[in-house]
Amino acid sequence: MTVNYQEVSTRAEVVTRRTYNRPLNDEGTVFETWEQTVDRVIDHQRWLWERQQRAELNATQEGELAELRQLMIKRKATTSGRTLWLGGTDVAKTREASQFNCSFGNVETVHDIVDAQHLLLQGCGVGFYPAVGILSGFTSPVEVQVVRSEKQKSDPKGAEDNVEAFYQEGGKTVWEVVVGDSAEAWAKSFGKLVAMKKSVDIIRLNYREIRAAGMRLKGYGWISSGDADLSVAQTAICGILNARAGQLLRHMDILDLLNHMGTVLSSRRSAEIAVLPVTNPEIDAFISAKKDFWLHGNEHRQQSNNSIMFDTKPTKWELSYIFDKIVEAGGSEPGFINAEAARKRAPWFKGVNPCAEILLGNKSFCNLVEVDWGKFLGDHGGLERAVWLAARANYRQTCVNLDDGVLQRSWHELNEFLRLCGVGGTGIVKFLDHYTGRNNVASMLQSLRYQAHKGANSMAEEFGTPMPKAVTTVKPSGTLSKIMDTTEGVHKPLGKYIINNITFSKDDPIIGSLEAAGYKVFDKPFEPSSKLVAMPVCYDDVVFDKVETDRGIVEVNLESAVDQLNRYKLLMDNYVDHNCSVTISYDPSEVPAIIEWILANWDTYVGVSFIYRNDPTKTAEDLGYAYLPQEVITEEAYVAYTSQLKPLDLSGLVSDDDLVDEACATGACPIR
Repeated sequence: MTVNYQEVSTRAEVVTRRTYNRPLNDEGTVFETWEQTVDRVIDHQRWLWERQQRAELNATQEGELAELRQLMIKRKATTSGRTLWLGGTDVAKTREASQFNCSFGNVETVHDIVDAQHLLLQGCGVGFYPAVGILSGFTSPVEVQVVRSEKQKSDPKGAEDNVEAFYQEGGKTVWEVVVGDSAEAWAKSFGKLVAMKKSVDIIRLNYREIRAAGMRLKGYGWISSGDADLSVAQTAICGILNARAGQLLRHMDILDLLNHMGTVLSSRRSAEIAVLPVTNPEIDAFISAKKDFWLHGNEHRQQSNNSIMFDTKPTKWELSYIFDKIVEAGGSEPGFINAEAARKRAPWFKGVNPCAEILLGNKSFCNLVEVDWGKFLGDHGGLERAVWLAARANYRQTCVNLDDGVLQRSWHELNEFLRLCGVGGTGIVKFLDHYTGRNNVASMLQSLRYQAHKGANSMAEEFGTPMPKAVTTVKPSGTLSKIMDTTEGVHKPLGKYIINNITFSKDDPIIGSLEAAGYKVFDKPFEPSSKLVAMPVCYDDVVFDKVETDRGIVEVNLESAVDQLNRYKLLMDNYVDHNCSVTISYDPSEVPAIIEWILANWDTYVGVSFIYRNDPTKTAEDLGYAYLPQEVITEEAYVAYTSQLKPLDLSGLVSDDDLVDEACATGACPIR
C-alpha cells in the first residue's frame, strides 16, 4: 500500500486529528475536518493581513489566500504547526506569542524565569543560556509543604490569580502561596519561588484553586493535567533553591530548574535547548548531564537538548575529547554549535531554538512555514511559486503584538526589528534523490532561496515594515511530515518499509477504533499509562540499499555519517540562511571521519546533533529492546500487515488530547 498524494495514510489522519483538528464542542466528540482546519488557518492569515494594512483584502489578495489554501488542502505546504493548532482562535489573537514555535533567551533574572514558563505553558519551545551571577537560592533552608487540589471535574475553575500570605503557625513563620488557576499565575508562581529571599521556616505551596485533571481547556483545546506535574516540579525547584541556600545558582542548577519547568506540560507540547560555551568551567558536567539519568533521579533532564557553543575553531584534540565524553554519556548529546559561523550569518546571534534550525538573539522567536519539496518533482516552477507564497505567509506570521503584559517588552521590540522567518522544506531526500546526478541541483536550491527572500521581502515592502533579517531554514519536521506523508526534513528514512510505533494514552478511545481496524496495539514498556500502535509506512520514492537477512530482503538506509553531513553542506551552501537542523546517525567507528569533516568544513558548519545508529537490518528483539520507535520490515511483512487492515472510523470518539509523537530525532522537540 503506497501513499496516494490525493489521499492520506491512517497515520497522517490520526496525527492530524489528534494534533491539529480542534474540537468543535465542549465534550470533545466533534472535530474539525482537515478542510475546516485549513479554513481556520486562512482566516487567521486574513486577520493578520487586514490588521497590518488596516484595510480589507482586495480581490488579488484574496486570490493569494485561495492559492495558499489549495496548497494546504493538498498537503503540499503549510503555515506553522502553531497556526495549524491555534490559528483563528481567541488565544491566537490575545496571547500572540502562542503563534511562535520556539524562542531563545538568556535565563539570568527572575523575569527571565517567568518569561520561560509563560512560553512553555503556551507550548512554545524555549532555548536558553543558563547565566549565573544574579539568581540565587533561598536565604536559608526551608521546609516545603504541599496542599493538593481536591477539585472535581464537576467543580468550577478556581481563582485565576496567585495569592500569598505570611503568618505564624506553631512558632514558625509560614509563607503560603495559593497558586491561581491560569497560565499567567503558574508562570508568575515560579518567579515568586526563585525571587523569595525573606527568612521563613516553611513554604506552603497550596494548589486548592487548580482545576481537576481531565477538564478541557477551552482556549487551547487540550486537557488539564491538574496540579500533579506542577506540584512535583515546584517541589523539586524548592529543593534546588534549598541546596544553594545563601549562594548563587550555578549553570547546572539553572539547567535543572528550567528542565523541571519544562515537565509541567510534558515534552509533547514544549521543548527546550540549553547552550553553554565550551570554555565554561561546568562544561564536563553539562556534557554528561543526561548520562544514566534514569538511574540518578534526573528524568527531568530529558526536557532539553543540550549543545556546546564554540567561539573559535576547535583543535582535533578538543573535538576528540568531547566526542569521548559524548560516547561515554550515551552517544547522542551534546550537539555542536559553531557560534563563529552563526554570527557571520546572523550578527544578532546569541543562541538557537530547541532543534537548532533558527539563529536567535536574546529574547527572540522562531517563526516557520513548510513546503513539501517531494510533491513537486518535475514541476520546479510550481515549487518556486509554493515557496514564494509560503514566505509571504511566513512574514505575516511575524506581524504580532507580543506586548502581552507578562513577557518583557524586549521580546516584542526584537521581533519588530528582526522579523525572522523560517521558510523550510520537507521531503528533501525525495527531491534530491529525484535530481541526483544533475549538474543544476545547487542552482535549483539557490532559486528556491531567491523565491523565499523575494516573497518575504515583498510582504515587508507592502506593509512598510523592516525586511526579515533571515528567511530560509530546514527543520526536523517530525509531525508535519507525518501529516504530509513525506520524509522528515532533510533526514533519510530508516528503510523503505517500516513500522512506526506511536504512543497513545491507554485510555484514549481511539485505541479501540484502531484495534477494530486491525492495527497492532500493545503495552508500552515501563509506561503503564501508555499504549503503542504499530503504523505501517512505505517510502517508495527514496533510494535504499537492499540487504539479505534471515527475515528476507530488507531495504534500509546505510548512509555514512559523512554522506549525511555532505547533504547538510549542500543545503547550507545553497539554500539555508539560518541552519539546517539535522541529527547525524553514526557508529562510534565513524568519529574520526566526523571530526575531520567538521574541521574541513568549519566555515560552512553551524550546528548539528548526533545519535548512535542502530543496525537498521536488526529487529528490536535482535538489539535487546522491548520495541523500537521505527523498525524496518520486509516488503512481504508490510503487505501481509496492510492487507488485513480495515478503514478507520473516528466518528463519535471523545479525544483526551494525549497523543505523544516524536517531532525530531532526539525526541525532545514540540509536535506542534
